[in-house]
Amino acid sequence: MRGCVKPSNPADALFERARIDGLNSIDRGQRSGHLARVIGEVAESVAQIVLDQQGYNLFWQITTPGIHGVDLLFLSPEESVLALEVKGTLRRGTIPRLTPSRLRQMSRGWLNDPANPAMSEWSLQADDLYAGVMLVDLASPLYRIALSSNFEHYLPIAAPAELASLRELLGG
Repeated sequence: MRGCVKPSNPADALFERARIDGLNSIDRGQRSGHLARVIGEVAESVAQIVLDQQGYNLFWQITTPGIHGVDLLFLSPEESVLALEVKGTLRRGTIPRLTPSRLRQMSRGWLNDPANPAMSEWSLQADDLYAGVMLVDLASPLYRIALSSNFEHYLPIAAPAELASLRELLGG
């Protein structure tokens, strides 16, 4: 995680303090804004590292603040596409929820929405890929991954080695 932040950056330094000393070490007014952005960026970096170790190649990532849509697109070792939503937290044991929106996040309709930049840029539809949600608990540090082929039922992944074949794991 250390390589994901620059302590010389004030927002990154705030993140490091919250990660090491706990969120209570940060004034309430400092817990939103830049801190939330850094939490998300670090969680996405952790996701990229974990999946890279399993042979996945990142080919798309939201890099513009304020843009909503799929966080990361990966090509799996078997050349399947995985759309991954990453949720990060500094609250040990807390499971962040998917963002409420008109369409349920990571649903077929949400993925197919023309306002979803990753899907539009790569001319992808939900039926072209597998979906995943990864929770990165930066206070522990632990992570959890759940994957789906139908965007309704998600299968928890118990060990990173299970990620070797999305088709075998989820069918399709």
